Amino acid sequence: MKPAGSPPTAAGSIPPLRVVLAGAAAADAAAGIEEAAGRLAALVGVCSLPPLVAASDEGRGGTTSDCPDTDVNVLMTELSGRSGSWIVPLLQDPGRFQPWGGRWSELLGAWRQPTVLLIEAHQADGGLPAACTALMQRCGVPLLGLIQWGGRFDQEARRRDGLPWLGVLAQDEAADDCADLLLNLSRRWSQIAAEAI
Repeated sequence: MKPAGSPPTAAGSIPPLRVVLAGAAAADAAAGIEEAAGRLAALVGVCSLPPLVAASDEGRGGTTSDCPDTDVNVLMTELSGRSGSWIVPLLQDPGRFQPWGGRWSELLGAWRQPTVLLIEAHQADGGLPAACTALMQRCGVPLLGLIQWGGRFDQEARRRDGLPWLGVLAQDEAADDCADLLLNLSRRWSQIAAEAI
């Protein structure tokens, strides 16, 4: 394991890993997303931040007429200003219209925030992974790829569906199952970082 705050590869020119982990159906699986973010952060050797939540998502903010964009823009400014490497879970559905007056997918795209989609094992063969990938791409989100949360990873089926799968994140301590995930995440992060320069 790498010390917290180190990049996922040894290359010194690659910026620190700073990723939002968003679930495809977050409304029903918020606890799973937070758990997966902690597990992924530990595996990669980076800091796991508290969930990304806008003030109005918590009920602390107001309605859309109370300038909610200020809250989410301040939140994104603070997030982009954080130093070191980190992973932060997004517990809300990235495509759902939020009380603050927008969608997380649009906000992540506007801020060019690198994001990984978490897909539960039972969702992997359905249309949800393709729909969420298309949404992120349409909103301009730098999508690192999709991670299957638990279950058996059918590499051939994932290859056939043509989506940017990174691998499977085991729900237990089986780090051996995650070797491909770490390699693919590192490669994709290097590519996204190079494109941002």
